Amino acid sequence: MATDRTERLINLVFCLLSTRRFQTASAIARIVPGYEHNPDDKKEREAFQRKFERDKSELRRLGFPVQTGADAFREEAEPGYRIAKDEFELPELEFTPAESAAVATAVRLWHNPELRQAGHGALLKLKAAGIHVGMDSIDPVRPQLPGEDNLVTLLEAATARREVAFDYRRKGDAEPARRRFQPWGCAAWKGRWYVAGWDLDREAERCFKVGRIVGRVRATGAEGAFESPEDVDVLSFIAETAGEPTPKQTAKVLVTPGTAWAVRRRATLIGPRTPEGDWVRFPYTDVRAAAALLASFGPDVHVVEPEELVKETVYRLEELAEDDR
Repeated sequence: MATDRTERLINLVFCLLSTRRFQTASAIARIVPGYEHNPDDKKEREAFQRKFERDKSELRRLGFPVQTGADAFREEAEPGYRIAKDEFELPELEFTPAESAAVATAVRLWHNPELRQAGHGALLKLKAAGIHVGMDSIDPVRPQLPGEDNLVTLLEAATARREVAFDYRRKGDAEPARRRFQPWGCAAWKGRWYVAGWDLDREAERCFKVGRIVGRVRATGAEGAFESPEDVDVLSFIAETAGEPTPKQTAKVLVTPGTAWAVRRRATLIGPRTPEGDWVRFPYTDVRAAAALLASFGPDVHVVEPEELVKETVYRLEELAEDDR
């Protein structure tokens, strides 16, 4: 009977945790179900090595401290592997009364059945470990979190590295716009949930407020369709993006003579004047808002720099062209 990957990974973890000695790959192949192969067959041996390397990488990605080394008293040159228990096991949990109250309050926030069930399961595990989290003393006020169902979908998609699609209404927009997105993760910032990731249409990093998503988020891609940046800090990225406005930037724009007076009124510098048009220095804070304004003038305004604003303006022009068809 074939062993699926999840079961094989669990068995591999048990194998690497069961001994202090380094287990060689050949020994692991004999012990762990799912690695059976004929070591004398070159193709089977190479297939096992590829499978084992993928599994080691997956365990490390999940946070298992897989160590590589060799026992000094062994003659084999083949390296071995193990998981050190002192690096893997969690310390005992101890909550202050205030922390216990915070955990109980967090559980009561969720109205989504999946999240609420998971929260109560966590409370039962804490209780089994001898940690009491009192629910009776919590204030009866039950705040609701908007977009819980979408938050579940986004969390699952980020974990499985699946692309998603959703309609998003930005502040001030009359209608929502379709977004295709690779979610890296979700985080709460100043009482609101956000999702951070890569916008496939803008080809840029973006974060979106979950509460502004219109309708349901739909997972569209296959699992493992993308890789999140290794050094990304989702909470820091969201805090920087959703926090205070960034300092004003200045765009270099070529404007047709006698047109785009709204752009000219906001300009910090007009000139020099050329037969092709007037060069304008246009200050802005939000890239998307600036691009929407500049694109509304069509061919009378040509954005030259910076590159990010050029791309966003082109995207806006393409949207306008599609609407006119």
